Amino acid sequence: MEALAHRTGMDASLVHGIIRGRVLCSEAELLALLSAMDAGARAQQRALLLHGEAMAELHARARTSTRTPPAPDWRVPVPAAGEPDPVLFSTVKEFVAGLEDVRVWAGEPSLRRLEERSARLHQQRHTTYGKVLRRSTISDMLNATSLPQMEKVRHFLQICGVRDIDAWVYTWRRVRTIEKAALRRAA
Repeated sequence: MEALAHRTGMDASLVHGIIRGRVLCSEAELLALLSAMDAGARAQQRALLLHGEAMAELHARARTSTRTPPAPDWRVPVPAAGEPDPVLFSTVKEFVAGLEDVRVWAGEPSLRRLEERSARLHQQRHTTYGKVLRRSTISDMLNATSLPQMEKVRHFLQICGVRDIDAWVYTWRRVRTIEKAALRRAA
């Protein structure tokens, strides 16, 4: 984070807050970060699109928030602002760290709370994963050294309130392909 802050000329705490999804940066700050990370044109374009959507959603919520307060239910859509984006992940380690970032973004619910959410979704049949995601399974996913099963990842993202699960599935497939290619080269 320090090196990234140095390359962008921004304060390290600001960079940390942006990366962790706690601070919504300006478009200029986003471009500076992406340039410092040597992100390609496609990644920059996607990031700017998501940033624009997040800003539009925040403005819409600001206009309506005084009239209707949000319900205290975990299923209420969380603003997309700051939602972890897997587009830059290329290793298993980065992907697994991204899952922990999702948990932090979701408000750091306990493993027990995540298991309860999973049970609720399973009971309502609103999940593609055929079982309840247990605490031990979630813990294993967040500490994995190999890529967790895709359906477990999808369910975990669903119970954390992630909206763009397709981006995670795409990244899972890309990381898995990279992982398989590396194993073939090593053999």
